[in-house]
Amino acid sequence: MSNQPQTIAHSFALNGLHEVLEAAAQIPVHESLDAAIYRLEAMLGGIRELMQETSVSNKATLVYFAAESALALVIAAHAGVAPSRGGAV
Repeated sequence: MSNQPQTIAHSFALNGLHEVLEAAAQIPVHESLDAAIYRLEAMLGGIRELMQETSVSNKATLVYFAAESALALVIAAHAGVAPSRGGAV
């Protein structure tokens, strides 16, 4: 048995009787947070491009700040659980 925090299975989207998107169980939390950081960074890159379009720049900027805040929270959570950074084991 591992003392390391792990994820639990959780459905994010159902289509009819099927779970089409699901977080897998028994993955170390810091690995799940690594993936979230990667996805949020990619999203921020795409939103930066949208911010250059005059017709969507105001809304894109608001979304960018929300995503940037989410990224900061995920990075902070990662630091608290990553064994290499002295986090929970």
